[in-house]
Amino acid sequence: MSDHTPQPNSATSPELIDRLRGQLIVSCQARPGDPLYGPDHMIAMALSAIAGGASGLRIEGPGDIRAVRAATTLPIIGLWKIGETDVYITPTLAAAQEVLECGADVVALDGTARPRPDGLTLAETISRLKANGPTVVLADVSTVDEGRSAEVAGADLVSTTLSGYTPYSRQGPGPDLDLVAELVAALDIPVLAEGRISTPAEARDALERGASAVVIGSAITRPQVITAGFVLQTADLRTKQGHRLD
Repeated sequence: MSDHTPQPNSATSPELIDRLRGQLIVSCQARPGDPLYGPDHMIAMALSAIAGGASGLRIEGPGDIRAVRAATTLPIIGLWKIGETDVYITPTLAAAQEVLECGADVVALDGTARPRPDGLTLAETISRLKANGPTVVLADVSTVDEGRSAEVAGADLVSTTLSGYTPYSRQGPGPDLDLVAELVAALDIPVLAEGRISTPAEARDALERGASAVVIGSAITRPQVITAGFVLQTADLRTKQGHRLD
């Protein structure tokens, strides 16, 4: 692991997109209070994902981005969750610039039309980022219209990350794979499938619907969520078994 300040890869947008096409990207994130919170845990989580075959990573927060960047040359989609308002995924230009300075190859932004804390529009944010040099921007969206607007604003990729997390988007317990197909049909830029993808079959379905890559988070990197799913799905049988043992 290097001691120098990590730098993003020098690959251009087409090179990065080609590198990730058809691949699995693993989202390694932990919030304060999570037992896995902290750069050391994120490095271990990222390296575990890489050992399993991940071709890219989605990392949150400057400290974790910087740490993981020093541990791998794989493409990193960086973001910074700030605040409790509607727009919290890399919500400002300053946050996006910090993400890139920490070594991310791609910066993920909230790609909705909701007001941003610094007063800039998505298009203004992207324009100012790209004015400083080659920059790859991923817009996290929740609808087809948002995807169209993000493409016009200058985003290089869009992701279905926010479907179900805005009040006006489709709600449901599973991934919005219909949105993946709709965005693929509507846009000329690549579409990433992300959000509540929990099985290999769903990941495969997303690729078959045209996603350029699939991002998996909780189903791989959040043991407490995985454990809770097993606990929930076996609760009735475990209760019956417990009665048998009485």
